[in-house]
Amino acid sequence: MHLMVVLEDRISEWEAKGEILDGYFNPAGAFDTVTVLGLVGDRPEDSTVARLCAPARHRYVNAGINRRELLLATFGLRPGLFESWLARRIGEVASDPPDVVRAYGDGLAAVAAAVIGRESQTPYAVSIHTTPDPEIQSRYRGSRDRLWRRLLGPSVHRSLRDADAVMAVYAPIRDFLPADIAAETILLPNVVGIGARPAIDPTNNGPMRALWLGRQMPGRDPRPIIAALKVTPNVELTLIGDGPLHDAACGMAEDLALGRRTTFIRSKENRELCASLPRYHVLVVNSAFREMPKTVMEATLSGLPVIVNRLPAAESPEYSSLSALYVDADSGSYASALRDLESNSRKRIAIARQTQDAAWRLWDPDRVAMQTADILRALSAGVD
Repeated sequence: MHLMVVLEDRISEWEAKGEILDGYFNPAGAFDTVTVLGLVGDRPEDSTVARLCAPARHRYVNAGINRRELLLATFGLRPGLFESWLARRIGEVASDPPDVVRAYGDGLAAVAAAVIGRESQTPYAVSIHTTPDPEIQSRYRGSRDRLWRRLLGPSVHRSLRDADAVMAVYAPIRDFLPADIAAETILLPNVVGIGARPAIDPTNNGPMRALWLGRQMPGRDPRPIIAALKVTPNVELTLIGDGPLHDAACGMAEDLALGRRTTFIRSKENRELCASLPRYHVLVVNSAFREMPKTVMEATLSGLPVIVNRLPAAESPEYSSLSALYVDADSGSYASALRDLESNSRKRIAIARQTQDAAWRLWDPDRVAMQTADILRALSAGVD
């Protein structure tokens, strides 16, 4: 069977961050051929595309779409004109009709998948990976991105309405979809890079090792957690990720003389990262987004308790299922939670086991991959 994956992200940016997961585009190895259609200009390594599509035969094609060119050519993404333009551009690069199409994201990729589906009479699915909360988007997206999303809106809504399947990777996404689409949306978690269930280390030798994962940016600011180390001398913190707040975070650690207890790693390859997770004792999160990132899933599957800012996390069914430790988004609250776990290893280990049990119930990687594969295979076979 032949699967086409459509995405607006640049795989080369995933490469730079180490976010390459073997078989990510081919869950449970269900397809023997995978074509990846990149919509915006990109030149990923062939070996990277091969890993993402493994074990299938792979092909990468690029449409080279430029937003400015597209906006001008379609008079601001007027739906009929926009979709006709996409059909011509995609037709130039995408041949050999697949058995099923999967779009990643509720933006340009969703519209492109719908165009391919209509032109080739192929079923298509849309995976939504970010929560379309307008308040959060207005706070953290730039004005150009907000305008782009607004102009895309009518075509995206039609693409989601007409899709053969819409999949949301975490529950809050459905709360912000139109009611008719939300009612049909399947909750299906992301596939992650954890293999066998890791053992939890019951020993408590040396300082407690805390971990931050992900971009350091407005809305994901690690500085309250770094500041908490000033009054938690038995805690070490490793931060893996880059972003616009990275230099500020490093500067804070230096200013507070925390250099010996903070380690900054700009990127780490996903396989190496997943293998290293059991070495840590706790994951710390400060996020203003309604999300359940792959990084949190991978950490909890590895048995790390989660300390996270209360809102909006407490409104997420996924966090509520994890026995997460909720705090206010300030250094004092993070310090209190870190001290509590550091001073009571029995409590930390008990929470670690509860967290890991819940994570494996929610996100067993083999089960999730098989569920995703079953949906895509059923679409390709014309099964409702």
